[in-house]
Amino acid sequence: MMKAWLFLQTLAFESIGFYILLDKEMTQLQWVGFISSHTIACASYTLLCWILLPQKYKTPIVSSVSFLFLFNFLLPLVGMIGTACSLLVALYIPRRQSLITWQECEEAPLPQSPGDVSNTQFGAGALREILLHNDDPERRLLAVSAIRHLPKPQAVPLLQLALKDLSDDVRLLAYASLETVESQINEAISLFKSQFQYREQASKAYEIAQQYWELCYLGIAEGALRKHYLEQAEHYLTLANHLSANASTFLLLGRVMLEQQRPDEAIKYLTQAMDGGLRIKQVAPYLAEAAYETGDYETAKYYIGYFPEQKGEKLSQIKEYWA
Repeated sequence: MMKAWLFLQTLAFESIGFYILLDKEMTQLQWVGFISSHTIACASYTLLCWILLPQKYKTPIVSSVSFLFLFNFLLPLVGMIGTACSLLVALYIPRRQSLITWQECEEAPLPQSPGDVSNTQFGAGALREILLHNDDPERRLLAVSAIRHLPKPQAVPLLQLALKDLSDDVRLLAYASLETVESQINEAISLFKSQFQYREQASKAYEIAQQYWELCYLGIAEGALRKHYLEQAEHYLTLANHLSANASTFLLLGRVMLEQQRPDEAIKYLTQAMDGGLRIKQVAPYLAEAAYETGDYETAKYYIGYFPEQKGEKLSQIKEYWA
């Protein structure tokens, strides 16, 4: 009923307006009459159109009503005809919605050589999702094969995840891959130890410690073996410092102390690393961790202030939390 009343009111006032405009020579008073009549017609028509609009186009109310009114007001009669045609088409000839909500794609091959890894869409996250959620054992086996070509810090956690797979083939390949990584590191340790025994050099002692640290850092060693590797890393880093003190050696020694839950000693070595020439931004994450472990939260907050601010990084998230 209201729609019909608004339509008739629009038709009446717009007709009156055009009657004034076309039938007589226009004076100032007649212009006022035309504009008044056209304004009332536009207001009535705007309200009618707004009622007919789909719900999602009705808000924000001010914007939708203003657009309809100005469009009809600035284009007398043409605006109303255009609005009416648009509404009729939209309401009674809507665009067909496809019932198919998926699109078939070809199965992308997983990378099977080191050169393919950098040019593929499958990063560490995608391969992890395949290991966790893909029901095809062959696909998970290919994922493990691809994981072997990732950098060690990314590959080892994924291979350890694959050790829990239900498929024997997947578990065996993951175990063999982890065994290969560990063997390579142990061979490097043996080689560096032979070189160190032949000639004691600080750089060789540091490289031995670095390999022991990598076994722990990658998560390959656990329990008593991990503790032994950390002690070995500490031993060779101490030897390296006796031969030739170095800022990088102090930094790694500080990290080893942190892993051994010895934050006071870690602070001492990390401070020496900073005094030896390393930038505070390189040492700040470990100094903040050591200060936090000792309960010195003010100092921890001070070093957190040096964390990078790049969005998405773990350190920037910690900085934002402490801000």
